Amino acid sequence: MFSLKTGMIRMLALVELGAAAVLCGCVGTRQVDAAKRTLPPMPALAVRPVTAKAVLRGEKKAVLKEFELAPVTRADGGVAFTVKLSDLVPGVKAVEVRSPLATAKKGDAGYALCQRGLVFEFNKDALAWLGHRGWLYMPYYAMKTPHDTFIAVMEGMRFEHDLKLDSTEGTYAMYPSWNIAEIGFPPYEDMTVVFYQLPLEADYNEMAKVYRSYKFAHDPAVRTLKERIKDRPELKTLADSIALRQTHAGKPWHPQKNKVDFTPETEPPVRTHRTYDETLDYLKKLKQAGVENVALCVAGWQTGGYDGRCPATFPVEEGPGGEAGIRRLCEGGRALDYIVDAHANYTDCFTCSPLWNNGDIACLGPNGTRECNGAWSGGKAYNLCLKHAWKTFLPGDLEKVSKLGFHGCHYIDVFSAVQPYRCCDPKHPANKKEQMNVQIEVAKRCQQLFGGFASECCMDHMLGYMDYINYVCAPMRSKRNAEREGKRKSVVDRFVPFFELAFHDVVLSNPDKITQEVLNQDDNLILVEYGGRPIFYGIGKNNLEGVVKAWQQFKGLRHLMTEEMVRHHEISPGIVRVDYANGESIVVNRSDKPFAISGVTVPVKDFRLLAKDN
Repeated sequence: MFSLKTGMIRMLALVELGAAAVLCGCVGTRQVDAAKRTLPPMPALAVRPVTAKAVLRGEKKAVLKEFELAPVTRADGGVAFTVKLSDLVPGVKAVEVRSPLATAKKGDAGYALCQRGLVFEFNKDALAWLGHRGWLYMPYYAMKTPHDTFIAVMEGMRFEHDLKLDSTEGTYAMYPSWNIAEIGFPPYEDMTVVFYQLPLEADYNEMAKVYRSYKFAHDPAVRTLKERIKDRPELKTLADSIALRQTHAGKPWHPQKNKVDFTPETEPPVRTHRTYDETLDYLKKLKQAGVENVALCVAGWQTGGYDGRCPATFPVEEGPGGEAGIRRLCEGGRALDYIVDAHANYTDCFTCSPLWNNGDIACLGPNGTRECNGAWSGGKAYNLCLKHAWKTFLPGDLEKVSKLGFHGCHYIDVFSAVQPYRCCDPKHPANKKEQMNVQIEVAKRCQQLFGGFASECCMDHMLGYMDYINYVCAPMRSKRNAEREGKRKSVVDRFVPFFELAFHDVVLSNPDKITQEVLNQDDNLILVEYGGRPIFYGIGKNNLEGVVKAWQQFKGLRHLMTEEMVRHHEISPGIVRVDYANGESIVVNRSDKPFAISGVTVPVKDFRLLAKDN
């Protein structure tokens, strides 16, 4: 089972691809003194007239108040428009910030851009796309139109806004909407949109560099991998390693049958999938085959196996070999110069968990009911109140796990893939911002105990505290599969590596589900184009050859993992060039003919690494 659960993937596909929307077809991330940090420069900006207004809506989207917002020019060249808490009126349910900049007409040259590189061309008479707040990994939106090119960043109540892209009779509008009615707490911050205007000829490359500059300037924890390696040299080994994941034990999972509240008496039995000694044997085979560097994430080791009794981890499941087996695997991995780290889940909680305590660990919604996110191996999964977990058991649990011998990059499932869960339980209330602060503390503690921290997707408030993102999650696989199956037509026209252009040298990553376990050349070219780190789920006789092949390719590219991706552009139909800060470039050929560049021929459906100055 993939680490971001099936139900979440389904929801993500619907949200990001617009399925419901188309109407027309330092150990421990030490803070660095601002004066000593290396901040990327802000790209050249343009100055053109910019205005914005606030729209306050009540029941049934009725307009309660509408007013122009005063522009405030910032030192970095951005123009900020703020809706203050004092501007809110009784009965307000949502707050929109709209600007004429963020508009276009059907047929206009250009595109709208958001998330991890979702590109919407202006080609529909009608659509209503929603970027749900639960999946807005980066709080920005951008447009390139005949009259303006800009990127806008949202500030304030980071986790309380949606992003909307509407087209009515061929007129496009893009804007954020803060959902005041669904916070579960009183509004707690002003709401701001900061516009950065670029020269008209600029494109997504410059947009990404603006966001990079903004993030570095506003988050002291964000540093490049090269800077962080000085404090934690083990990160260099991680960057040089191919990633593997092996699940050792778990209970049966069915999306429908498991929609129950299991008890210790009714839960299904735990099955052993692989022993630790068997996994170690496969690691030895990889070493013999020439795979120099591996980072193995051990999953399904904790009580109940994979997702079996979350958030409990102890006692260790005995079937795969117990604590003694884990220690042999960790020691054997180190003897091979491999990294062996652990998979955990502090996102879900199950009724069969020994930590359940009558549900006290679960988040309550505003109506007093426990909030559920799906059904996994442990039954119905309720949102864990991280604030409560941190105060009661989580720090001690992490320390105990570290003493098993795991070291490298501790992986917490889903942790950075979803917004922090609010909790309205009067015994331990926490809004999303408060839960965010606990998330950061958890990541910092993992870096202290294990040497690194990993999860998936990465809501970018976690960017400065993560060392590896399992997949960045531009929904390429969802779009491809949906369109192949004829289930829906995506409103997303194409993808660009926006996240990678901004942060390729900040955190290790794999682009998408489509680029995991790649065994075909088309998906492999996406992995290479986006500068991804390969990962395989499970190692065995069926994919051993594929892992070795992936390693052989990665070995020639791994030095780029810590380099900034400078530019991504199509230089000819079907030919993409990706430039890196060290002067090297990758050229990907998806055309039907070989392509010659700087004395190098790139074969059909293949790529080549160009040396400096080529």
